Amino acid sequence: MHRLLLLLLLCACALGAAAQTGTVAGEVTNEDGSPAGLTSVAVVGGKAVLADEEGRYTIEVPAGRPVTLRYSLVGNTVERTVELAAGERRTLNVMLKAGELGEVDVRNTRTRGTMEVLDPRNVTLMPNPTGDAMSLIKGALGVMSRNELSSGYSVRGGNFDENLVYVNDIEVYRPFLVRAGQQEGLSFPNPDLIQGIRFSAGGFEARYGDKMSSVLDITYKRPREFEGSVQAGLMGGSFHLASPMLNRRLRQVTGFRYRTLQNLLSGLDTQGEYDARYIDLQTYWTYDLSDKVELGFLGVYSRNRYNTIPEDRETELGNFNQALRFKVYFEGAEKTQFETYFGAVNLNWRARKDLLLKFTGSAFRTFESEHFDVLGQYYLQELERDLGSDQFGEAVRNLGVGSYLDHARNDLDATVLTVAHKGFLQRPNSYLQWGVDARSEVINDKLSEWTLIDSAGYSIPQSSGDDLTLSYSLKSRLNMESVRTSAYVQNAWEWKLDSAARNPRSIGLIAGARVQYWTYNGQTIASPRVRFNYRPGGQRTTKAGKEEDRDLTFWLAGGWYYQAPFYREVRNFQGQLNPDIQAQRSIHAIVGMDRMLKLWDRPFKFTTEAYYKSLSSLIPYEVDNVRIRYYATNNSRGYAMGLDAKLNGEMIPGIESWVSVGIMSTQEDLVDDFYYLRFNAAGDTIVPGYTFDQKAVDSTRVEPGFIPRPTDQRVSVALFFQDEMPRWPTFKVHMNLVFGTGLPFGPPNETRYADTLRTSLYRRVDIGFSKQFIGAPGQKAPKFLSGLKTMHLSLEVFNLLNINNAVNYTWIQDVSGRQYAIPDFLTPRRLNLKLVASF
Repeated sequence: MHRLLLLLLLCACALGAAAQTGTVAGEVTNEDGSPAGLTSVAVVGGKAVLADEEGRYTIEVPAGRPVTLRYSLVGNTVERTVELAAGERRTLNVMLKAGELGEVDVRNTRTRGTMEVLDPRNVTLMPNPTGDAMSLIKGALGVMSRNELSSGYSVRGGNFDENLVYVNDIEVYRPFLVRAGQQEGLSFPNPDLIQGIRFSAGGFEARYGDKMSSVLDITYKRPREFEGSVQAGLMGGSFHLASPMLNRRLRQVTGFRYRTLQNLLSGLDTQGEYDARYIDLQTYWTYDLSDKVELGFLGVYSRNRYNTIPEDRETELGNFNQALRFKVYFEGAEKTQFETYFGAVNLNWRARKDLLLKFTGSAFRTFESEHFDVLGQYYLQELERDLGSDQFGEAVRNLGVGSYLDHARNDLDATVLTVAHKGFLQRPNSYLQWGVDARSEVINDKLSEWTLIDSAGYSIPQSSGDDLTLSYSLKSRLNMESVRTSAYVQNAWEWKLDSAARNPRSIGLIAGARVQYWTYNGQTIASPRVRFNYRPGGQRTTKAGKEEDRDLTFWLAGGWYYQAPFYREVRNFQGQLNPDIQAQRSIHAIVGMDRMLKLWDRPFKFTTEAYYKSLSSLIPYEVDNVRIRYYATNNSRGYAMGLDAKLNGEMIPGIESWVSVGIMSTQEDLVDDFYYLRFNAAGDTIVPGYTFDQKAVDSTRVEPGFIPRPTDQRVSVALFFQDEMPRWPTFKVHMNLVFGTGLPFGPPNETRYADTLRTSLYRRVDIGFSKQFIGAPGQKAPKFLSGLKTMHLSLEVFNLLNINNAVNYTWIQDVSGRQYAIPDFLTPRRLNLKLVASF
């Protein structure tokens, strides 16, 4: 009996103690709205918990008295005082203010030295023909982009296939058959739905997948209040709605986009009827099944249609010594369509206060078709260049006359199913993460394409007998089914060397490894990765004699970055699959630093990285516009090295600008390539179409050695500048500038060693002028627009300087074998007007 009474007394005490606490839960975000994951949330003088990667936290606090909660992240500290009744549950969302540099606020997140944080709000008024989130990436550290019609980009010598893109921890893809930027349409991420964007140009953590160049990590919104936006312009429009429901236990954000490029494409050299329409519908829902379990769903449908009936083309090229005009008359049409379905379900379970478990299942399905029959009859003419001639600028003779017929009936469908698990465990002095996933890939590809070239009545190559030899032919029906499995584990440590100091020195270490197995080639790859951060802390004295915290970070990063082949790397030029293909490998070595500083009494951040990448088991490829064609064999090795720097900040409060500069060299050596130089009796090197005596009497074998990779752009510059009128702050200007040196290219054949010519410079300036009608301080909206938070009207001028930038080259060959490279220019100057409103 006594034991029973004692047991009941203990239970009563325990229940009484539990009743003397309340619960505080919510989200922690950065100033740009991105989740402030891994923020420490502590009761001053009591217990502490760690927010998860999405910034969500739950903590129990004493009831019946005021309690101070301290939120800390990489030197940033915010405190809030609450007083809860026993058993009460309260939602408290906190935004971390940036650290202080003197009297000016600056941004400072946990991703310094690990991931670059980009502000998705800049997309709204950034002048960009595509109008999608990828326009932000083109200004990130180490990124190169030369095509305003495409969302593709390359990072430090890699191509777009070497970049990882995640949305809510799920890897996403772009169309397989796309061969030109105007076919590509809308990129996967919807900028209206984005909460945060993080980007790494190399040396990224083991929790990210197996690619050689970069990772883009995008998180969609989990709205805390009702919001929405509408955008309409000459090139399409969009709208989105976000709302919490059921006492904020259910949340949804849904967006629709429509894009048309007729306005842009009408300015191309190739004139005709263009019908380019792209639509995209996305929705993301989350529901709290309980205080510890959250269920989420992401659904996407997109359709890109590009139809054209070309009529004629006229391109002028050359220089003063030889001015040329290329004229083509077309017959036929092209029809291209990409249709994509995507769905994902995720379950997040807070098993313990220090343990978060995630489970995800996703399905990706795409249907792609590319059908065209286009006949082109061309004339290549030399123009009169004598300024005193009455015929100056007129054709004086024909250099080539001929026809070509391009035919294609290509159809592809692909299905990718993925199941994954991720875990996050907060240890006393470290943060442990792990994950496993399995992915099934089924790809069916039907290829049928050929090209016939006729020059001055002769088919090229010239045929013998009754046979007609095509210049290019590819017919194949392929099916590839495989399963990939992977796993990773990594741990993060941070040590404060003098924790009692106001701005302590600290050391951070992130180390991990991942492994992947692919059933198609039976290869297992393992990738160890490590990153070391050091913050010297301390104070510095300004010129004015004030003492302020020194905000400086250094880092070293490196590791093995394997890239197992996907479908396009496995398929060669002849339309055959190579089952013996192996993973490419890149070993990264990166040293970098960033510093918060003040310029013109404004906050700025300067970041720089030097890198070297040792490349082996490479799969050589050629680039045709945006289409990447692989040789499907691991017969190359190479390197990439360079230096990147970026300065970003706010010239005026709340308006961000940046400039980034990159210097790079990337080359490769194909281990089995060679060619012969042939010499005639006079000892001259024989060049088809140029040398008069083409009878060879001698030859020399040449092994090219290292040659530039297709993405070897030595210098790149990107600038985004925003400002406002001093007396009229509602008028703003937004300027986007991109500069890049030439890229290697060569004739359309399978001789990589010949791709050593250089394209012209890429120079482009886009500018936008916006007027804010609603939302600025002192502005009052009309009654019928009282529900709007902001409203802008923007006039955009694309390619302000009207510079011809070449994206590709059309090769013309006459019957003597001489070849001419005709540049395919991108879009000229165009205008766009758009209205943007939020509510």
